[in-house]
Amino acid sequence: MSAWVRRHPIWSLGAIVIVIIAAAVTTAARRTGTAQAETVYVIHQSARAVTPISTITNTAGKPIRVGSGPIAIAVTPDGRTVYVSNSYSDTVTPITTATNTAGKPIRAGDSPGRIAITPDGKTAYVTNFEPGTVTPITTATNTPGKPIKVGKWPQAITVTPDGKTVYVANWGSDTVTPITTATNTAGKPVKVGTVPRTMAMTPDGKTVYVIGGTTVTPIATATNTPGQPVQVGAADDLPDRPGGIAITPDGKTAYIANVDSGTVTPITMATNTAGQPIRVGQAPGPIAITPDGKTAYVANGADDPGGGTVTPITTATNTAGKPIRVGGQPFAIVVTRDGKTAYVVSFTAGTVTPITTATNTPGKPIKAGKEPFALVIAS
Repeated sequence: MSAWVRRHPIWSLGAIVIVIIAAAVTTAARRTGTAQAETVYVIHQSARAVTPISTITNTAGKPIRVGSGPIAIAVTPDGRTVYVSNSYSDTVTPITTATNTAGKPIRAGDSPGRIAITPDGKTAYVTNFEPGTVTPITTATNTPGKPIKVGKWPQAITVTPDGKTVYVANWGSDTVTPITTATNTAGKPVKVGTVPRTMAMTPDGKTVYVIGGTTVTPIATATNTPGQPVQVGAADDLPDRPGGIAITPDGKTAYIANVDSGTVTPITMATNTAGQPIRVGQAPGPIAITPDGKTAYVANGADDPGGGTVTPITTATNTAGKPIRVGGQPFAIVVTRDGKTAYVVSFTAGTVTPITTATNTPGKPIKAGKEPFALVIAS
């Protein structure tokens, strides 16, 4: 067991560890238009590095040195800066995407983890696992502010589209804490399901959906009140098994990966009712949806001698297509801005596989260093 896992026992679930990180990864649908050059940035668990990959040539560039124990990654809305939290060194490393150079590490509290950036790009909020705080970073100067006290063992973090509120899931408190960004003050914790670890915000910002135990709890952001939990997955799902969540761009459907049962549950958001689970592969985790909302791609995290798979789901009918073979233990997935390519990082294979979405065919795997596990895309 690695020192990082010992320090963060919540994530000591082997292959399932990394999917919760991927659930917070950007969808790469910030703008529409003709295809442009984009860069995929990949974190390595066993190295203090981030590897950039060109989407034009599908080639990896020179690894960028970051801090010790890199664990999460986020990109500013303008695509100019990537932020990487380094759990061991208690820092966040800013990377200038124009030159792929790392800036001076930012002191960001104890055990920095997940990162959320406001839509105006002015502030990055970083969870601090062990002290139960969130550290705001002013991106113009890369200076940290005073840590904000939240609940025990904060995990997932997201921000409303208007940038007014940040929501933090507290794994050890079974709560979600809202933070008012104008004052950086924490509001009253909202009770949700057990061990909440993954969240997703609706495109209109009216509801945040929180995975906890075997349920998903909707929280109305206008009042910060929880709604009726929605049961997902099989009845025997373990409450400490993380799963991915993604919401279609039109805000009509949420898709939740059920790790133990190998299914994905669609939730009709107008009524908060769960549909028939969709059979995918083993240990499904991260989900990425194309910008047109027509296809959801589910990375199946279980490893086998032939490698891992990605299952495409046609959202109009909620039917699963033929699994797409990628490298072993796929842990994260993103889709390009134009929706033409999905990129899948495979932990044990040390690769990133591009998938052509028009045909659902995988391209040549790109060598991305040892034990890659999370990625974002910047343009």
